[in-house]
Amino acid sequence: MKFYLRRQFIDVLPTLAATPACRKLPLGRKISIPDTIHFEQKNYSNTKIQKSFFTLVFILVFCNLITAQNQQEFYTQKLSRYFSKDHKIKELVSITQDGIFIKAGESKNPEIFLNWSQVKILSPLISNISEAELKKLLIDKKDSLSFYVKKDSIKERVKPPSVKGMKIAIDAGHIGGVYHMGETESRCMTLAIDSTKQIQLVEGNLTFFTALLLKQKLDSMGAQTMLTRNDTGLSALGINFWEWKKKIKDKTYLDSLIQNNLISEKVLHLLAEHLPDKTLFSQVFSSVDMATRAKKINAFQPDITVIIHYNVNERNIGWNHTTDKDYVMAFVPGCITSENLNTLAGRLNFLRLLISPDIENSVKLSSDVVQHISAKLNVPLVRSEDATYLTEHCLPTLSEGVYSRDLALARLIKGPLVYGEPLYQDNEKECVLLTALDDSVNGFPVSKRIELVAEAYYEGIMEYVNNK
Repeated sequence: MKFYLRRQFIDVLPTLAATPACRKLPLGRKISIPDTIHFEQKNYSNTKIQKSFFTLVFILVFCNLITAQNQQEFYTQKLSRYFSKDHKIKELVSITQDGIFIKAGESKNPEIFLNWSQVKILSPLISNISEAELKKLLIDKKDSLSFYVKKDSIKERVKPPSVKGMKIAIDAGHIGGVYHMGETESRCMTLAIDSTKQIQLVEGNLTFFTALLLKQKLDSMGAQTMLTRNDTGLSALGINFWEWKKKIKDKTYLDSLIQNNLISEKVLHLLAEHLPDKTLFSQVFSSVDMATRAKKINAFQPDITVIIHYNVNERNIGWNHTTDKDYVMAFVPGCITSENLNTLAGRLNFLRLLISPDIENSVKLSSDVVQHISAKLNVPLVRSEDATYLTEHCLPTLSEGVYSRDLALARLIKGPLVYGEPLYQDNEKECVLLTALDDSVNGFPVSKRIELVAEAYYEGIMEYVNNK
C-alpha cells in the first residue's frame, strides 16, 4: 500500500501545473491552494524542526559541558581541601574535564576511571555499595556502569525524616575495664592532685558510660541504636585482650581473622615473636579491634555514626600531673595518605570519600555536636595552634573545631560520622569532675560530667537531623 500511494502521487505531479485550485485529484484529496506553495511550506516546516532540534542538541551539550566543568571544579577543590596533606595523592589521582582517574601505584594507565555522567550516577549511591559490588561495577563492568546500577536496582537509601526509626551506631573508644587493661592499651593515667591525693582515669570506661547514656537518650526518641562493644573491658570482638591472646594460638581462629579481612598476613609473623603485651596490643590487636568495629558498623548501615573519645593535653607528657588546657574538637575523614591507596580496597574507599557527600555531611554533624559540647560544658573550641597534631596531621575544615584526619574509623566507616573529643581528661578541673560519682547509669555510679557530654552529643545530633 505504501508503494502504491507513492506511485499514484508521482503520477499526479505532471498535471499539477494545469490543475485548478479546488479540483479533486486521483488520490481523492482536495487542494485549496497550489501544491507548489504546499510543498514550500512543508519544506519550511522541516527547516524549523531541524533548527529546533539542533538548538536543543546544542543546549544539552552546553549544559553537560557546564555541568562537567562545575563537577571538575568541585572535586578539584575537595581533593585539595581534604586530601592535600600527602602530595603523592595527586600523582595517583587526576581530575580532568573528562572525569576522575585513579592509578594503581606506578602504573601509567588508570585502574579506575569515571566520566562525569558516571560520577553523577554513583555519587549518591556509593556509600550503600559493598566493596565486592563496587569492584564489579568499576573494574569488571566499567563500560556499563549505568546499566548495571539500574539492573541491580542499586538505589540511594531513604533516610527517616526524624530521629525516630533512624539507625545510629555508637562506638565507645578503646576498651577500658580494670586499670591494668588501661595500662596495656596506654589509655589510663594517675594524676597527682597534691601530696596526699591522686586521681585515676581509664578512658575506655568514660567512653563506654557516655555511649550508654547517649544510647538511652536516642532510644527514648525511637532511634535504632547499636553499640560496637557491650561492656567495659570488652573489645568489639566480644572478648577481652587476654582471651584474645589465648585464641590466637588456634590456627583455625587465625585463619578466620584473615578470611574476614580483620588481620593481614603481613603481621602474622609478629604473633610468633612473643611480643610484650603493650606491643602486641598496639601492633596487632588494636588493628583487629578497629577493623571489627568498622565492619560491624558498616553491616548495620547506620544513618549516623558517633565515635566517642576523651582527649588529653599532648604536651603533658607522662600524664601524672594536671594541666590548665582544655579544648573540644572533632575529626572527620580526610588526610588519607598515598599508602592507603596501595590496595584496590583502599582505592575504592578513597573514591567513596571523594565523590560521596560523606565528608560534607560529617562536617555538618560534627560542627553541630562540638558547638553544643562547647556551650554545655563551657569548653572552648580548639584552634590549629592549640595542638601540634592539628597542623602536622590534620587539615582544618570550614567549621571551627572540626578537622579532617586520617583515623582508621573515620576512613573506613560509611556515611556521616562525628569522631568527638569533648574535653581534656588531665585538665585540673575536669579530672575532679570526671571522678565525682554523683550520677548513675544502669545502677553503676558515674559522673554528672559525662551525663552532660552525652546530653551535648544528643542535642547536636538532634540539631543535625532536624536541619537536614
